[in-house]
Amino acid sequence: MSRLHQFTTAGHAPARNPDLFREQMARLFSVGLAISSPDQPFHTQVMGYSGRHLRFAALRFTPHTTSSTHVGQRDSRLLLSMHKEGVAVVQQDGRESRIEPGDMFLIDPARPFSIEAGEVVAHSVYLEPGVLRSVVPELDTLTARAIRSTEGAGAVFRGLLDALFAQADRLQEPAADRMADALSHALSAALCSLDGDQPPTTRLRAMHRQRILRYLRENLRNHDLDAAQVAAAVQLSTRYVYELFEQDGQPLMKWIWSSRLERCRNDLASPALASRAIGEIAYFWGFNDVAHFSRAFRQRFGTSPRAFRAGHERLAAGGTSS
Repeated sequence: MSRLHQFTTAGHAPARNPDLFREQMARLFSVGLAISSPDQPFHTQVMGYSGRHLRFAALRFTPHTTSSTHVGQRDSRLLLSMHKEGVAVVQQDGRESRIEPGDMFLIDPARPFSIEAGEVVAHSVYLEPGVLRSVVPELDTLTARAIRSTEGAGAVFRGLLDALFAQADRLQEPAADRMADALSHALSAALCSLDGDQPPTTRLRAMHRQRILRYLRENLRNHDLDAAQVAAAVQLSTRYVYELFEQDGQPLMKWIWSSRLERCRNDLASPALASRAIGEIAYFWGFNDVAHFSRAFRQRFGTSPRAFRAGHERLAAGGTSS
């Protein structure tokens, strides 16, 4: 099944166009965007990629204002937009920024926001919030701010986005899944340029959490990984390590289990690891009990590891998953 999609409001009744756009964006990209254009009919053209985890689109708009239909829904995807043509003004949480061509900005549709735009062309990525929040704990203070892409990490990230859009028709789903996580990590570097006005305490906590996350990712396969081991490795108290994760609503051990499940899912979807037993994959990523792993996998992804792998094998063979 093709993951490339395109739609346009051309040929539809103008009064219907904002609703058409909202419905398509929710269906394809899991993002809730409401459009208003009181002074003239609204038109758009959208070409995008909609995979399991990686989702992005090139959009062309007439003048309009965008707001959220997903306020309060913490699982709503984050909106990252790179402006190619035109100017926009974005607002969220009392912040307001003017976005010029070449600028990027990030919006969280789970909280109220506004984007006022003229004739624009934009490349947008719709990011799952969990990964980005895990590497950028101060994320809520960085939305609706212009991210420059002319130098440094911003320029590197812009190049990554340009390459992603250029290769959209050649992406394979297992690689695309991994790329979705990679985008969040690359974006975290570009966002570093925005934290200069944060209080020192906030920056220090963010730095500590980054050190902890780096250690966790490097030692995720360790069956004995726990808060005490992490605290000793990064030379912080166990209580403080717990606090850094509790403040973001995802306890430390839940983060570890969730990350292990994500790695197992990626390996189960990989054709290169098709001969590796499910139990072997589970043990490799730090699970001690295969039955417990299978229950946790089903609870997280809605299917058993065996059924998940079988579905991917059918897709690779050219069939369809049930």
